[in-house]
Amino acid sequence: MRQLFVAILGALLLGSCATSVMSEKECLAGDWYGAGFADGAAGKFETSFEERAIACQEHDVGADQRAYFDGRRAGLDRLCTEPGGFDYGRAGENYLGVCGRDREEGFLAGYISGQRIFAAEASRNAAESAYDSAVSRVNGYRDDIRRARKRLSDPESTEKEIKRARKDLDYARDNLPDAERDVDATLYELGRADEAFEQTISSSNAWAQSREFAAIHAGLREAHEFARAHDGVDFCTDDFEGYYTRCEIRYGARLTDSGTGAVCAVGPGEARFLRRVLPRGRGARQTYEFFPVDPENGRRARRPVGGFDVLFAENGDYQGIACNAGL
Repeated sequence: MRQLFVAILGALLLGSCATSVMSEKECLAGDWYGAGFADGAAGKFETSFEERAIACQEHDVGADQRAYFDGRRAGLDRLCTEPGGFDYGRAGENYLGVCGRDREEGFLAGYISGQRIFAAEASRNAAESAYDSAVSRVNGYRDDIRRARKRLSDPESTEKEIKRARKDLDYARDNLPDAERDVDATLYELGRADEAFEQTISSSNAWAQSREFAAIHAGLREAHEFARAHDGVDFCTDDFEGYYTRCEIRYGARLTDSGTGAVCAVGPGEARFLRRVLPRGRGARQTYEFFPVDPENGRRARRPVGGFDVLFAENGDYQGIACNAGL
């Protein structure tokens, strides 16, 4: 059953990358329960229903909202578990806070572990790609040397062809030693990446009991709680390396200091996680840098313009915002 779910999830995620709307054939089939299930299991927002409904309007086909959301709930039931979170993270997907607080703890536990393995595998694949490229360069230079020698030994070669062959031969000979050293170096790195990948898998259970895991888990839960609690936040996700979250701030939203009423940031913009501290006996404090977005062209500022702290109680409840004058 677990393997079946992994296969289903993979197919759903692949489909979600290909298109976010309904084809004419899908609209006419009218499987709105299945569409909702697919979107729920793929961790999509509720607004996916509107996208599908609009697409079907173009084909003069109505939408079944009740069936869709019944299916979506079933899809979320499948996704929002620890095994579902592991498969989601293992597939390299980024969580958007759709499970809700009640089911998020278990989901994130699996999700973080799955993402850790995905990242290790991605590093291993990158090392293999670098090694393959190095081998390809060596083979290319060796082929160039063979072709040049063949041309030079051909009595029918013209003077121009001989001159070109000598040039190619010299170039290949000069670069081949470096290319061969690159093969050795990338092979060594591939071996290290293989070892790291295997170690990541074998240490998964122990790592899930570590302080690092607990800090990441708490930080992600707090970020998604912030998105749920503040109307000005569209969503938070963690698509930066190292589980660093970013939060999309809605157009016109004003993030104000809960104590002074001062305006810390005005949307649209992107808040990027900077650090998390635990003041003694006062819960957690997450610091974000704010990058405004130009509403006319959608371009995000390259540099932050101020920032703010998000405050949480010891139980993870959102408590408010404090402008950070030091950013």
